[in-house]
Amino acid sequence: MGNRAFGERLGQVASPAAYRAASALLCLVPETPMLFMGQEWSASTPFQFFTDHNPELGALITQGRRKEFRHFAAFSDPARLAEIPDPQEASTFANSKLRWEELREEKHAQVLLLYQEFLRLRRTHPAFRTRARDNFIATKIDDNVVALFFGEPGRYDLAVLIDLIGGHEMPNLDLARFTPDDERDWHPLLSSNEERFGGSGQTLFAEPNTLVLTLVEGRRVRN
Repeated sequence: MGNRAFGERLGQVASPAAYRAASALLCLVPETPMLFMGQEWSASTPFQFFTDHNPELGALITQGRRKEFRHFAAFSDPARLAEIPDPQEASTFANSKLRWEELREEKHAQVLLLYQEFLRLRRTHPAFRTRARDNFIATKIDDNVVALFFGEPGRYDLAVLIDLIGGHEMPNLDLARFTPDDERDWHPLLSSNEERFGGSGQTLFAEPNTLVLTLVEGRRVRN
């Protein structure tokens, strides 16, 4: 969520696969996940800038809001600039309210399930229980693929793989410096691209223009 002229959410500007992958990563990063209203089901409602000041101050707020964006190329046209929602209008506030009935729609329910499952994993898996700084290591393991290894120093037995773009093959974890040197294999545990979350079911990183987050548990990949 950012200070956008029309209050668009990430789910409105990113592909569904990229949104799922980013959401799953957020649920598992070492820092405490902080969710904004409706983020957990990819709410379609915008969150626009709204105010409730007296008319005199309100007029200044409206003018200032438009002035804030007029320096951007996208708003070089005065007509486009005038489309920015008026913070003082009741409709600007009303449009920002969540539509709870969206939870009955499959695509939103699937995203909510993703948040529930990845947060459940964070809460229950032993690799996340230690809060020490050396409980995790972040490393690049391939072009545009990053891995977070969780566990104990010398015993990182859980990996979160993040493909930032898509269109890649499964990376070789043997190339990562922090994987233990034994004969056990990595096994898929959870993926943001599972069908129950609205994905294609592909657990690898072959899909273009997407971010795919796969969680694998074990020690070593055999290629």
